Amino acid sequence: MLTVKVRDRGCGIADVQKAMEPLFTTGGSERAGLGFAVMQELMDEVRVTSRVGGGTTVRLRRRLSQKTR
Repeated sequence: MLTVKVRDRGCGIADVQKAMEPLFTTGGSERAGLGFAVMQELMDEVRVTSRVGGGTTVRLRRRLSQKTR
């Protein structure tokens, strides 16, 4: 199992569930908002925890095939 964990100390995400929806953005009409939706398709697990004003942590997990071990 491959696990990647990324943490920032930014402004946080107010509504994590909504941020996982395709085309959701807070950046105006010029942004696509596909990042989390695409990650959900590519990874076995995407876990996002966030606190407004306290940053965000994203954990991605993917099973490795026998060929990649």
